[in-house]
Amino acid sequence: MSRIVLKSGFVNERVGLQVSHEDLDEWECCLDALQAEEGVEWPAGDRSAWADVVPDDPVEVTVHDSPSTQIAVRVPIDVASGWLRRSRSNAAPGSRPDWMIYCKGLVGDVIILGS
Repeated sequence: MSRIVLKSGFVNERVGLQVSHEDLDEWECCLDALQAEEGVEWPAGDRSAWADVVPDDPVEVTVHDSPSTQIAVRVPIDVASGWLRRSRSNAAPGSRPDWMIYCKGLVGDVIILGS
């Protein structure tokens, strides 16, 4: 099962995630939007947890455990340069079915692991 792992000095949690191959294709479109400095929500739909990513300085990632608990946690992440490129290569079709989207920062980390 795929999952979102959220780590910071305040919270260290993981939540289950239902991800299809279409969702991974959509993540590539999300990376394009983030590169254009547009916010994204991924994966789409109400079937599992999802992340809202806002490309501010620092990047803000909100993880929503919906519809299960309806809890949302927002973490600012001061990302390193090249994080979009690394996320793109980690989610590339050749890296599936084991893939990872990793957003590491000084304040917190968000890791989305797929299997």
